[in-house]
Order: sequence, then structure tokens, then C-alpha cells
Amino acid sequence: MLEFNKIIFITDADDSEGPLAAALCKHWLPLDNVEVDSRGLQVAFEQPMNPKMMTIADSKGMTIEHTTKQLSDEEFGDDVLALVLDESRKQTIYDEYSSAVNVYTITEYVNESGSILNPDGESLDEYANLYATLEDITKKVAYKLRENRI
Repeated sequence: MLEFNKIIFITDADDSEGPLAAALCKHWLPLDNVEVDSRGLQVAFEQPMNPKMMTIADSKGMTIEHTTKQLSDEEFGDDVLALVLDESRKQTIYDEYSSAVNVYTITEYVNESGSILNPDGESLDEYANLYATLEDITKKVAYKLRENRI
């Protein structure tokens, strides 16, 4: 059994790197009893994923069906792992969500440093680079979660 029953990848808009990270993590950690999803800090209304991110995911053989969702205070708990991709968002979550626990940057969680930033408005090549980065880091997250089974 894993230490966490739910993993949430948190980004600003929940329309690009968060849903991709969730899909990749599900791929590397195919367990039925673990919910893996993404949420956004600034989601005014539901919308589909970024078309450039979808193009890259499709080119890699991944089909991601996702509609953006706003993060809520009720989603945190002792059995929930919250992973932010941008270091500056970690403190924002603790400041704005009173029940926030187990919040880490994705790099911090795997003992690395730095942020993974959204290439919003950049070329498809930048989205392909983001895909490669997230593929690598989500493998590490899945490995760590499997190693830390309780």
C-alpha cells in the first residue's frame, strides 16, 4: 500500500503541465487504489487542455482527456500528496489553503531542485522539452512512491 491515496499536481491554470504530469504519473504508477489528478490555482471556468500540449501528448501516443479544475481546501489531507511544479507556488498554497499538508515541489519530492515552468505561448519544441522533463521527473516520483510503501 502506498503512503498516499491521492496525488494532485498543482499549477496555475491546470491546462498544460499539471494534467500532463498526472497522466504520466498514472502511466508509471498504474495502481487502482491511488487517485492521480491535477488542479489549478487560478481556474475561472472549466476549459480543455492547451492545444500545443495535446499535440505533443498525442505525438507520444498519450490520450489525455482533461478539463481544468480549481483547487479546493477540501482536497488536502494526510493521505494526499500535493506536488507543485513551480517553487513559488508552494508558499502560495500554504498561505491560501488552511488545510494544506504534504505540499512539495515535484523536484523537492525527488531530492532535486528547481522549477518546471509552463512554456505558455512558446513553440511546440518547448512543449516537447516540457514533456521530456515531466516524463523523467514523474518516473522518479513513481519510483519513490513505490519504494516508500507502508
